[in-house]
Amino acid sequence: EQAVFVVAFSNGDGAVARTEVSSLPFYDRVAVQWTGDSGLQLHALEFGADYGSDGHVWRDQPRDMTAVVNGNGGFITRLGDPSTPEAAMAEVYTFPTVTAQNAGSVSISLEAEISNSNCARDVSAKSFELQDDGAVKVQDISMSLPDCDAAGEFLVLKNLLEDLTIARN
Repeated sequence: EQAVFVVAFSNGDGAVARTEVSSLPFYDRVAVQWTGDSGLQLHALEFGADYGSDGHVWRDQPRDMTAVVNGNGGFITRLGDPSTPEAAMAEVYTFPTVTAQNAGSVSISLEAEISNSNCARDVSAKSFELQDDGAVKVQDISMSLPDCDAAGEFLVLKNLLEDLTIARN
């Protein structure tokens, strides 16, 4: 509930900000962070949704905070500027567990889109999952992306992140 934000620039400048997030226990949250053009994307399939449907929440269909107001679904926040060389990037999926209008599960996956700028490279990232006891589970992720003839395809990392189980309140 004590959030810390750090901004660091290559010239040594930077800043640190802290804030209290007293409503954090009402939400489930999963985050992934990386540096550079990794092709990584966080995907949430809410309550059995298929790719491309309303319940598929990801970078190209992120929703916004208004989705959680009535407990209708989660949203993804993308942080960072991908046009900056070696940009620090993150995606955060937030779901309103306490006010959820539906019961069931939310499948969470991390995917890497293979492109000409990231093919045949090693990619590393970190995932952060807020646990029921308030602790944060941190995982280091490292993978080798396929050769460039796979450009346009996706590498899906299932079971890396825990699915969310939602009980209706």
